[in-house]
Amino acid sequence: MQKCAIICGIFLVSSLSFMSGKTIRADLTNDKVDDIIRLGMKIVTVQDGASGKLHTIAVGEEFLADISVDDYFSGTKGNELAVLTLPDKGFLTEVYGYRNKRFIKVSETLPGELTFDEELRLFGYSAHEWDRHEVLIYWPIIELEGYLKAAPLAQFAETTLVVDRKKTGEFKIALLGGTFTMVVAATLDKDVIVFLLDDDGTLIKQTKIDSRIGFFGRIITEKAKTITLNIDNSQSDKTKTVHIIVKQYLYL
Repeated sequence: MQKCAIICGIFLVSSLSFMSGKTIRADLTNDKVDDIIRLGMKIVTVQDGASGKLHTIAVGEEFLADISVDDYFSGTKGNELAVLTLPDKGFLTEVYGYRNKRFIKVSETLPGELTFDEELRLFGYSAHEWDRHEVLIYWPIIELEGYLKAAPLAQFAETTLVVDRKKTGEFKIALLGGTFTMVVAATLDKDVIVFLLDDDGTLIKQTKIDSRIGFFGRIITEKAKTITLNIDNSQSDKTKTVHIIVKQYLYL
């Protein structure tokens, strides 16, 4: 299956990790001494670097794929442990933090593998299929009621836009207030130019896409407004077909 290159690097790294064990040395118990975190075939353990005590995080899990350590959650001090699994429905993550001398789960089951953007916002992702192809779409992760949770999906839209030769296409997107929106455009054609414009005409993002590289735009909206996705085919002698996906998540 061909995949538009939105976050495929994450997918490949995790696939490699699924094939072998892994050991990380990092301070999860917040005592300034590195602990030893081990990923086995069906088990994840943390050995306290100071006391030697062994904590079992997961055991008998058939689909363990990877582990990672970072400051994912503000409800516990220091770093947390993310455990990635690969069941039939794709990658899923659960996060564990150290509290009251034991490890507890501090997340719901989250979609995809966890990453931070340049502003340290936390994301997972979901896979979306169209015409026998797959697009990976970022999914914001929020802290709510003492847990990490996937932000609720408020609205979803999907369409295919066919733009004639020497023409431009336009797709209006009505954004709800208090949302984080992902706008994705994918194509099997070559040299398709995509513009995302704010409600006042300001350019948010511009990308040339093809069968390997897709367009993705992220917009945080406090108040409802309408933005525009433009497909510029004015310099081409061929009709272009673009698949558009818009996901709005409750965020603010």
